[in-house]
Amino acid sequence: MMNAKTIRYILYALIIVFCIVAIGLGVYAQFFIKEPVQDGYGNNISAGGNIVTPQDVNQSFMDLFTNEFYSNYDDTNIAKADDTKELVYTFYEDNQNVDGKYSMNIHIPVINIQSDVVTGFNNLTQSIFVDKINSVMAGTDVYTIYNLDYTSYVNNNILSLAIKATIKEGDNPQRVIVQTYNYNLETDESVTLKSLLKDRDIDETVVENRIKTVVQNASKNANELINSGYTVYQRNENDEMYQIDNINNFIEGPNGELYIIFAYGNNNYTSEMDIIEI
Repeated sequence: MMNAKTIRYILYALIIVFCIVAIGLGVYAQFFIKEPVQDGYGNNISAGGNIVTPQDVNQSFMDLFTNEFYSNYDDTNIAKADDTKELVYTFYEDNQNVDGKYSMNIHIPVINIQSDVVTGFNNLTQSIFVDKINSVMAGTDVYTIYNLDYTSYVNNNILSLAIKATIKEGDNPQRVIVQTYNYNLETDESVTLKSLLKDRDIDETVVENRIKTVVQNASKNANELINSGYTVYQRNENDEMYQIDNINNFIEGPNGELYIIFAYGNNNYTSEMDIIEI
């Protein structure tokens, strides 16, 4: 049998081990677990205590568009349309200027998977972006500047692709158009925001409140500019587009961060966007 002194030493050792584990978990939580900490204005607060404003989030999102595909996913069992290419690649690129007509710098991506779902994605890219390029090159009545870029990632088994077009036609305000695709490589299905939030165990109410806060603050700022005589895009805070079930524009970033994109230039002459990072 162990004597009292031995038992005491064992208890001391267990206490020390427990303290070391607790400290380790605390350090891990501080530096590696992303908590949705916010200030009183709905801005995110980084792990270092810095306030991350909507402008910071927008810039981080814009910086993603490098016309590259990033992935460590083993695509051996994926049926590709072209076995020599990656799952996403630049199908066509061009940079040209025609005096008095247009200036274009374009990088058109294609998802390289044999799938009806993916075919639908690629057809949508054709109708939204490529048809416009063809129209511009065929000749327009006004000088047009057209820039097209993309970014694409695989997180776990979800492939995300975002395409961004910047268009300036004559005297019209500049438009920024964003189209995203999210595809489950294992189930051959289009991924919805609702299903993604569920899989990541993210409360929809938290996301909805975050969207509401960002949009309300942006709307308030816009109204102040309008009252000062500026012409800016006005948001309808009650629009059903802000409801989770109606949101189709989102992408998982390089580190799994989730960007929800409201690109108002998709349907209007504006470059205004609200980007919510989760």
